[in-house]
Amino acid sequence: MRLNAIQLLTNSAITISTLLIPIVALQLGASGTQIGIIVAAYNCALFISTYIFSRASDSYSPKIILCAGFLSAAVTFFLQIFAKDPLSLGIVRVLVGFSVGIFPAILLLYVYNLKRSIGKFSSVMALGWAFGYLAVLIISEYPQLSIAGSLFGYTGTVYMELFALSSLLFAAAFLITLKLPDVKVIAKKKVNYFSADILKKNRSIYFGFFLRQVGANNVWVIFQLYLLSLGANLAGIAIIYMLNPVLQFFIMRRLDRYSSSRLIHTGDLLSAAAFVALIPLTIYYQAVVGMVLIAFSYACLYIGSIRQLIETNEEKGAAAGLLNSSIALASIVGSFMGGIILDRYGFRAVMIAGVLFSMLGYAAFHLKTADTPQKSS
Repeated sequence: MRLNAIQLLTNSAITISTLLIPIVALQLGASGTQIGIIVAAYNCALFISTYIFSRASDSYSPKIILCAGFLSAAVTFFLQIFAKDPLSLGIVRVLVGFSVGIFPAILLLYVYNLKRSIGKFSSVMALGWAFGYLAVLIISEYPQLSIAGSLFGYTGTVYMELFALSSLLFAAAFLITLKLPDVKVIAKKKVNYFSADILKKNRSIYFGFFLRQVGANNVWVIFQLYLLSLGANLAGIAIIYMLNPVLQFFIMRRLDRYSSSRLIHTGDLLSAAAFVALIPLTIYYQAVVGMVLIAFSYACLYIGSIRQLIETNEEKGAAAGLLNSSIALASIVGSFMGGIILDRYGFRAVMIAGVLFSMLGYAAFHLKTADTPQKSS
């Protein structure tokens, strides 16, 4: 229950801020390219932090690393309130990204060692996203209900209230973590922060996921602005976004019965279909179809990839962390690319790029699988 509560709280907090950043950046005067740079800077810090601490999880106390991550996140998320221009927002988001990268692989290590279902635990991640979007919906419509604003003793904008709430959620996760049992490290050893063997062994998974996520983040960095251009307000954006994680929560809990390879193939193909569905929109609520497809695609792709990595690698924390690192690296490339494409070619060109990269991700994994020798029966 404690692990699920931590997963719920932290993903809610991350979602709140992630949804707001492009909108806040636009209000602070950022261009599409500058928004892409801000998001890419966050993901660059996330990439570095994820790789460092996922490797450290195989040698150092996971509980201490979790506590450090949640405490630093509580501070850095609160600092977002004080951003006054695109530059200061970008600097704070770098600090946030480094904090967020500390703990994801550690949580998976806890789940594996306690022999819990990775699919069910990951479904709580999606539920956390849903709660984050719900918080944005409620506070944007009823800002007087903000508990965080009351506790911190100020009355600010809706965005300030939501950033304060995300900080408070991380503080709660830190307090829960103090009561967790520590997970014993099997063997203390010198950590090699670049494992060529792990990368080589799982290259088709990492590269395929990377390509798909480049396309996805190319879309997500500007998708809030796309919905705004189609008539949505902040509450409408939150509702559209909430569909994806709510569905993922139920989907992820039922994927353990399927093979990892089949899930990965399905995830890539459905991703391409989802971004195709987002191209011809004329009003924001038509995005529902695409978001439903995204829910199925990411649930299949993530569970298939993470399960295969943990089940087939001895250094489980490192293998899982490298997937998170590939996600973060794709976010850097995709975010920067999405901002540039938006400025030069418009919203629909961004969606087309999402389709192309999803198909490249499918090809990367499928071609490697096809080349793998089959055991004779």
